[in-house]
Amino acid sequence: MGKNNFKIYGITLSVLIICSLLLCPGKVAAQNGTYEKKNGDGSYCYISLHKTGAHIKAEIFAWWNTPSAQTGSYYGEGTLRSNSCLLQSDENDPACRVSLTLSDKTVKASFGSCMTDRLPEEFNGIYNKITDAIAGDYTVSPAKSYFYKRPLAGSRLKSYLLRGDRVTLNLDRLTAGKWVYVYYTSPTGKETSGYIPLADLKKAE
Repeated sequence: MGKNNFKIYGITLSVLIICSLLLCPGKVAAQNGTYEKKNGDGSYCYISLHKTGAHIKAEIFAWWNTPSAQTGSYYGEGTLRSNSCLLQSDENDPACRVSLTLSDKTVKASFGSCMTDRLPEEFNGIYNKITDAIAGDYTVSPAKSYFYKRPLAGSRLKSYLLRGDRVTLNLDRLTAGKWVYVYYTSPTGKETSGYIPLADLKKAE
């Protein structure tokens, strides 16, 4: 092997080593989807994660499981650096610090000074992926997609959507698995909601 070949081989090897040290965003295993952490008191928290390269968008919803039906919420964006990201938000309390660390199939979240947004440190910890769905708007892909009363094939309703119809998936109505609960508003302003298969939807840009 000549000197030039050794040089090329050395450059290639260096790139591989850098990526193996997780400096390349594409090596992060945790991908788009929604992650959940359940606490022993029945409270839980969802993190809806959308990753494009090193750019992260995250929507967070927490259910306190209290008689007052207290909930928490947060929306922020940030840039991954060595698999960690400190989110920035234009909507939430500036003092609230939300950091995410992505690893194999999980997300580790840390909330600091977030009581204004009702995200106490009880929701810190490891979140496991429960669905590929993320909060936001979707369009219907097949020619016709029926609503279902429950996330079960035997509960189909008469109402349906057509290809190109736009629906909204809210994080507080998220379900684990391959079904989603969505809202559709017709051109006349009539709202219809129900479960439909996630496979019938495409994330709207």
